[in-house]
Amino acid sequence: MLYALFGPSIFCRTPQEHLECQWRKNIQLPRTPPERHVRVYLFLEWKEGCDDKELLDGLLYLKADVPLEPTGKLSLLRIREMWGLENCIPIDQCRRMAFKSADSDYLSPIAIGVLADENGVLKLFEPRPSDATIAMREKRMQYVRQYQAETTWLYETANEIVDEILSSKITVCLSSTA
Repeated sequence: MLYALFGPSIFCRTPQEHLECQWRKNIQLPRTPPERHVRVYLFLEWKEGCDDKELLDGLLYLKADVPLEPTGKLSLLRIREMWGLENCIPIDQCRRMAFKSADSDYLSPIAIGVLADENGVLKLFEPRPSDATIAMREKRMQYVRQYQAETTWLYETANEIVDEILSSKITVCLSSTA
């Protein structure tokens, strides 16, 4: 609910972080989406008129099987929240252009059927975010990278100490007193 009011925050992973995580974990989707789900690909760098083949080949997209609402609609709000997006817009694959929906938060079952490709995949993209969102994402990435550097240093330092203890010729004797 708060996401609907405020959008992405510094506490939410960025789309790029989600993509890195997807690559690292080698996330594979089942052959077909579960019942009452739609397979969604989100392109981070798509532009109107662009063929998505090279983006698909380069794995430059997020992917997920997203549950439909009880009404059969797809919640774009859920997708925005799931991947930390400011906005996401469906791609009309026949025309290679953005699909302007009457409702920016939901896609009807008819729209899903028309916009999905022959494999049932609905393709979306995030238009250029606002300057405030871009600045917030950059600040978050500074914090994330600093945290990663500090935890790496801590891990390496702890490993060095353990290695020194194990390689030393000092015998550690543990005894219990009764």
